[in-house]
Amino acid sequence: MELEELYPLQGFKVTRVTRNPSGKVLIQAASSSRSAVCPYCQTRSHKRHSAYVRKPQALPCSDTPIQLELSVQRYFCKNPACEKRTFAERLPQTARFYARRTINLDFLLSCIGFEMSAEAASRVCEQLHIQMSPDSILRMLRATDVSQQEAVRVLGIDDWAKKKGQNYGTILVDLEKRRTIELLPDRTQETLSNWLQKHPEIEIISRDRSFEYKAGIETGASQAIQVVDRWHLLHNLHEKLLKIIPGQLKKKKSEKKINETPTYQKRKKCFELANYLHAKGYSQRLIARVLGLARGTVRRYIADAKVPDWQPRKRLPNQLDVYETYLRKRWKEGCREVTLLWKELQQQGYTGPRKPVARYLQRFKEKMPRHSTRQLVWLFIQDNTELETEARQSLNALLVENPKLDEIYQLAQTFQRMLRKQAPEALDEWLENMENCGVKKLQNFAFGLRQDYAAVQAAILYDWSNGQVEGQVNRLKTIKRQMYGRANFDLLRQRVLGPP
Repeated sequence: MELEELYPLQGFKVTRVTRNPSGKVLIQAASSSRSAVCPYCQTRSHKRHSAYVRKPQALPCSDTPIQLELSVQRYFCKNPACEKRTFAERLPQTARFYARRTINLDFLLSCIGFEMSAEAASRVCEQLHIQMSPDSILRMLRATDVSQQEAVRVLGIDDWAKKKGQNYGTILVDLEKRRTIELLPDRTQETLSNWLQKHPEIEIISRDRSFEYKAGIETGASQAIQVVDRWHLLHNLHEKLLKIIPGQLKKKKSEKKINETPTYQKRKKCFELANYLHAKGYSQRLIARVLGLARGTVRRYIADAKVPDWQPRKRLPNQLDVYETYLRKRWKEGCREVTLLWKELQQQGYTGPRKPVARYLQRFKEKMPRHSTRQLVWLFIQDNTELETEARQSLNALLVENPKLDEIYQLAQTFQRMLRKQAPEALDEWLENMENCGVKKLQNFAFGLRQDYAAVQAAILYDWSNGQVEGQVNRLKTIKRQMYGRANFDLLRQRVLGPP
């Protein structure tokens, strides 16, 4: 095998290969050209003037650093009108004009620089026996042309944080080619509008529910169809439900407190009298004698800050225990009608009255699994057919007890089905139901969707979304963290848009 095959140098003939004391291999080669084109007037010349030596650094070979010594020709320019009398031949396959590194080495360093921080890239270069400082890598990245002139048909827009909660920029993604095409320094409608005016070919734009972006698109790309991201729609509904459900559950608890039992009312009255007499200075023995209570009960009344809720005694065997399996099954199915269950038990041989059945069902009510607010919101948003049996049964039990929550649940289910099945014809009816539901926060949510009606309808109709854009924002955050605080906007833009 010849050396030219192992380490090809197009347009050159290798004349000598040596190794210096530092271990670097020196490859000397002479240009084999007989003519060259003047880079200033594009005139070909055959008249040789002289030769000079260029020493670009080359790719290492077999863990050995390589230095080139290239003898390059100079020619006379034969065009009298040219401003240059002589010129040096160019080496487009080997090294750029005035470059101190070969094109292949520049490409390798560019790939390394775009994939990691400058400090890490410099350490990798040191292991590859390539001399490259972190600042040199940054200069090379900044000098790289990352501009993209290709037409964009479907565009995705989202914001990204320079400093969370303070400064934000805008990221633009070509959803068809799945790559970032531009970073804008802020998220104002003027900056976005100016960029969009330079791209009249855009047909569809996917965005979040930002009205700043909406205004920028309307002024800069009025011909484009705006599509609201479906995830943001569901997320906004999720946030509303987080605020609504706790209030609805509290309302249900307050309704229960109004229907207090006579026993509780009597205990509450004794509790208040005992604390009143104790405050007046009466002894516990005298209070017990006046109220007709045991001294231990008076002692607990005085020690507690609120009316005590006595724990029930251990349950004794009940004649309904033989029907427990059946009653538990019907309870999990969502049946809460005591009269209906009593009649069903009569058909199975039960001869007792209705009241013991109602008391027996209370033990199932106490053992109902409780969910946090976030878990309930997730159950409201999730498709009912995808829920596990236990979760569906507990949800049904909650909705049976609270008709208003049931109404909210049906609205949430209709909305998520409308988005998943792409049924824009149901949007108008759903908005009317939301506006008439009587819950202020849901009415405000519907009002916001009315203001962005066309984009919401397009979100249901089209498949485009901001999913890819969110992924590109995540990549941008990773690049920011790689750069250890040196992520100025110009450098960050180069790394996000590159390599070319």
